[in-house]
Order: sequence, then structure tokens, then C-alpha cells
Amino acid sequence: MTEPIRRSWRLPRLRLSLLPLLLALLILIVVGVFYARSLTTPVMRTGHPAATVAPLPVPTPVALTPPTTPSSTPESSDAASPSATASSSSSVSATAPASAKSSGKFATASVDVPAVGATGTLHRYSVRVETSLSVKADKVARQIAGVLNDPRSWAGAGDVRFALVSDPKKAEFSISLASAATAAKTCEPVAGSCRKGSSVLIVAESWTAPPSAFDGASAWQAYLINHATGLYLGESTERCAKKGKPAPVMLDQSGDLGGCTANPWPNP
Repeated sequence: MTEPIRRSWRLPRLRLSLLPLLLALLILIVVGVFYARSLTTPVMRTGHPAATVAPLPVPTPVALTPPTTPSSTPESSDAASPSATASSSSSVSATAPASAKSSGKFATASVDVPAVGATGTLHRYSVRVETSLSVKADKVARQIAGVLNDPRSWAGAGDVRFALVSDPKKAEFSISLASAATAAKTCEPVAGSCRKGSSVLIVAESWTAPPSAFDGASAWQAYLINHATGLYLGESTERCAKKGKPAPVMLDQSGDLGGCTANPWPNP
């Protein structure tokens, strides 16, 4: 009877010895599962992100440079509306403009730009550029249209408005960019422009050489356009009325301003 008693005693002791091992194994499994989940699931806490990411750099603003015409080549800009003051990036010419080649032949712009507004007398015009100037007529035409449609120009008073047309037959008058030699065959240029009948001419040598009173080409070219168009409208030449004030656009601003400040607009 002794031996059966020993067998029954050993069996429970063996089972009890396995319990710590099973418990330890269970703990390892639980810890392993928790650790694996922690690797794939970010820990989110209130007010604290799971990771620190460097902020994206702030993009640098791109400054828009107003279009200018280089002094060496009579190239016009694509601008629809040159600024009242000239571009700071334009160099001021203190020397006499270089002579431009004269061909006597013109290219007519092929673009149409409607007038702005619905009041005032409508004037239709075409734009021509002398072929020897190596300037695209369409570019010059768009620039002229931008100036004449600007509220600071003649249209701003509400009495007149201007429409650029590509068909010269539909035009009431023409604005031409020509060499000094070619312009002199039609009229006598003063202040960089002149007019005879329905033909208004702007001298190419003046177009590319703003005087020192202007800060650059954009404002000077706007002055030439407005002054030349004023000649067609029958506007009289003017003088500086008060020192320190903007000069009248019909004043010859290519030289002494009489104490006024340079101004390209009839309605500044």
C-alpha cells in the first residue's frame, strides 16, 4: 500500500510545478502582443503629437517687375497698364537716344482691344510700327491700349474712350512708332511725338530714352502715348501751373518741367 500512495502524491506536485511556467508564458504572450501593437499604433496624447515634424519653409514672395524697354533695342513691353511712376528696375538714360534705322514701311498690329466704359465719344484707332525698328507691332499695340484704357488717361474723365482695331479701314486715326527720320517726313516732332491729320507719330528714339525727370521707360512711354493722343484730340500745350505739382501731360516733359514733377497721365 505504500507505493500507490507515493504515485498519487507525486502527480499533483508535478502539475503544481507547471503552473508558474504557464503563467510566465502567458505573461510573455500578452507583453509581446502589446509591444507589437505599440510599434504600429502611434501614441496620441492630448496636446502632444505623436511625432515632431519640421514646418514647411514659407515661400518667398515673387516681386512682379514692371515691363521696361531696354535702351539698346526699341522693344516694347506686354504691359496692359504701365505704372504712374516708372519701374525701379529701369535704368535712366542721361544721353541722347541713338538713331533708329528708317525703312519707311510699317507693320500694322493684328490685335483688337475694346474700349473701357460705355460713356464718352468712341474713337477707334490702329497701331503701326516701322519695320526697321525690330519691334513687334502687336506688343506695342497692347501697351498703347493699356495706357488709353487706364482711368488715369483721357478716358478717365468720361468724355472719350478708345478702341484698338486691327483693320485700318475701321480706324478713325492711327498711332505709329517710327524713326525720327521717317516721322520728320510727316510732321515736326516735339516732346517725342507729332500729329498730322489722322496720323499720330511717336519717335522711336524718344521711346527708348526716358529723360532724367522720369524713373524709367514705363512711365515715360505712357507719357508719350498720352501726349500724342492729346495732340489728336486737339489739346493745347500747357505750362507748369504750380511748382511741386504734377506736370500737365500736354507740357513738353522731355526737358525743363518748370518746377513741376514728371507726370505721364492727364487724370492722375
